[in-house]
Amino acid sequence: MALDWDVARYISAGTSDEPLVPAVTCEHWIAAPIYFQNGLVDALPEIWVRKGVYGRLVTAAKALPPGYRLVLLDGWRPKNIQQFLFDNVRREIALENPSLPDAEIDRITLLYAARPSDDPVCPSPHITGGAIDVTLSDENGTILDMGGAFDEASERSWTTAKVPAAAAERRQHLLTAMRHAGFTNLPSEWWHFDYGNWLWAWYRKQPSALFGPILRPSD
Repeated sequence: MALDWDVARYISAGTSDEPLVPAVTCEHWIAAPIYFQNGLVDALPEIWVRKGVYGRLVTAAKALPPGYRLVLLDGWRPKNIQQFLFDNVRREIALENPSLPDAEIDRITLLYAARPSDDPVCPSPHITGGAIDVTLSDENGTILDMGGAFDEASERSWTTAKVPAAAAERRQHLLTAMRHAGFTNLPSEWWHFDYGNWLWAWYRKQPSALFGPILRPSD
């Protein structure tokens, strides 16, 4: 089911002061900050998450079947990067669907990119430090085919989309491990998981979020 972003108003804002910590490559996962590696201006060279999210990622990584490694692609994300990504996805969708009205383009865009916001009630998920983008590699660190590219704005990005059997199996392994660790998945993005922010609270039927917007320690 596609997320209705207006549901944030039914969730009490998160107020936890739990710090952000860097999630560098370790025995449990590979850190591959994809926007920095792709040369995006102002992208961060490290992946940051809330301390509690870090611990849950360890749990998820340990829950994967033998032969798989967890790969972290992005975590905490500043508002300017979110603005760039939102605009880029919207532009792509508008070019592919020139006959659609603006309202429909916005609706489709929101399936694959959140509006940039540091509003405590409805912050962009990544600005809370409670959202993490992940994929899988083999034990040698080779990124595996998941049946659709990261950040791809298409029906293939839905977690339960019909993709080749091997990719579907990998998606299920990733989903199972992340859920085991307490994360929820954004249904329209197989790579996006949440813990503690308002998306997590909504999908877990919790009345309150744990995490609101936060700045990096150096910001």
